[in-house]
Amino acid sequence: MSVTLSVALLALGGFEALAGPFVGRDTTLFLRDPELGWRLRPGGDDEWLGHRVRINERGFRGRLPSDQASQGVLFLGDSVIFGAFIGDDAETISAQTELRLAEAGAEAQCINAGVGGWAPWQERLWYEREGASLGAQVVMIHLVLNDVTEPLSLELKGGVEEGFQLDRTRAPGLLSGTVWATALRRWRRSLRGDEPRVAAAREEALGVYELLRSPSLPASRAAWAQHLREVGELVDAVLSKGATPVIVAHPYTVQFEVPGLWWPQDGLRAWCASREVSFVDVGRLLAEARPDPVDAYHDAVHPSPEGAGFIGALLAEVLLREGLVE
Repeated sequence: MSVTLSVALLALGGFEALAGPFVGRDTTLFLRDPELGWRLRPGGDDEWLGHRVRINERGFRGRLPSDQASQGVLFLGDSVIFGAFIGDDAETISAQTELRLAEAGAEAQCINAGVGGWAPWQERLWYEREGASLGAQVVMIHLVLNDVTEPLSLELKGGVEEGFQLDRTRAPGLLSGTVWATALRRWRRSLRGDEPRVAAAREEALGVYELLRSPSLPASRAAWAQHLREVGELVDAVLSKGATPVIVAHPYTVQFEVPGLWWPQDGLRAWCASREVSFVDVGRLLAEARPDPVDAYHDAVHPSPEGAGFIGALLAEVLLREGLVE
């Protein structure tokens, strides 16, 4: 082996060891999808956000649904339902809801169809393509405030971004999984930020906190109106399959800390009342039940395992009280 090659291999090996904690490795859990942007890879098994995650053969997290299940509840949502920063499938919100229902004597299978970064428009397309065939009688549509803002930046919706998930996705393969290959991919993607069109779009992007603070801004009003249209289309898709939709609104933790920021949930409550759709306000229920609801969260939006368990108990209570499962 030549001296030059030896030095190069040593340099790469040193980079792997030293840069690994800072760069990390891209994941193989996601696949590109021409309609959805991305989806979970059926049978995927890889690291994501610091935890090993396994995806079943149908392309979602958790065990496969059983044909013998007498009742089914399908959980649609983003990373909150998927269980970002939660390594054990049994600690996700859907699994905890199923556990609490079982403890109450209700035989109901809760299916976790959450995909990180998805919004109602993606959930509707997936539900019409695949989700409805699972036969769930109840579909819980979990909404988070970034469902309003993040789709605006996606190329599929007229923006300039691929999405957080695809930005951190690689094809399966030994070499593509190295730290140096990950660093190279991210460097190449970062170059787009220097393009005037991309830089301008990012500068004008509407964020969650701006939406909360300034609901009267034209951009906020337009984004909120678009969100409600897409939620309505998803509700209509669920109803067309003979299932019962339930809207579940999740908070950002800043809403617990700053007065006067609950207008999105209040708006959703009124919208659901006008459509005669069941509505659950997770944030308000947590605020009523816990002296410090922020402690139930890993970060600004994702529940910790303890928080997911608490939310699961709340949702099980709602499903039983409204007679949606028995």
